[in-house]
Formats: sequence, C-alpha cells, structure tokens
Amino acid sequence: MADNNKIPNPEVKCVVNTCTHWVPGNICGAGNIDILNEEVGKMSKAVEQTMCKTFEERRGLANFVGSADNVNWVGFAEELVGVGRRLNPTVTCIVDTCKYYHEGDLCNIDSIEITGENAKECQTTDCATFEYSGKPSKNEKLQHSREKGEKFR
Repeated sequence: MADNNKIPNPEVKCVVNTCTHWVPGNICGAGNIDILNEEVGKMSKAVEQTMCKTFEERRGLANFVGSADNVNWVGFAEELVGVGRRLNPTVTCIVDTCKYYHEGDLCNIDSIEITGENAKECQTTDCATFEYSGKPSKNEKLQHSREKGEKFR
C-alpha cells in the first residue's frame, strides 16, 4: 500500500511552446523537470526569479536528439493508447523559499504552471505557481553545484 505521508507529484501545465519537451495542450513530455532559482546566489522571492532548468529550445533535429534522454517515453505511449495516465514529468525543485517546497526537493501542491511562451533560454521561463514563504534558503550551496552541471540526487 502507498505511504500516506508521501508527497504526490504535481501535475505540470507548461505553456513554453518553444521547448523541445512541449506537447500541444500545454503538456510537458520531459521525464523530469528541474525548477531552480534563476540567479545563483540570489534565492527566489518572486515568480520571475525561478526557472525551469530543463528547458531546451526547439531549434531542430539536433535539439530533439539532445533532449531525448529526458523524455517520458512510457507516458507518451500510455497517452497515445489511452491507458488513463496523463503524460506528466516528475518535478525536482530546489527553490526552498517557496511555500510549496517540501524537504527532499519536492513540490507539495496538486499542480504547477511553467510560463515563458516563446522563450529562447531557461532564464525566461518561470514557475508561475511559486509563492514566497518568507523563510531563508538552505539550498544555496546545492544550487551552486547544480549550476556547474553536477547531477541531481
């Protein structure tokens, strides 16, 4: 049986129509999305200071191939055959200044919206669901390592 204390993965609505993972209907086809603070060393206090680091601009075949390692292939197949499970990525969020942040880099809300229509880079995307908690960040060092390209846990 499922753990009743487990934080469910939020449903992701994404309007970033220039991303390789964007699917018509504002669906995200990525296997996982990473929500980070837009500026290293400046922890988010507003929506505009967050970003979807998974964003990859849709510019041609090379970009699609380059982002293929982070595609929810099972979700795509189930969506096509109508199994009942919607195509939806897992969410890793280190924006611990958000009131929905939960320890373990989880997002404790039913759904989130990623905005940045016509974006050309990840810094012009935002987690529109972000709400500042008023608490100081504990994840600043973690973000520095992630910005350097180190793998997420």
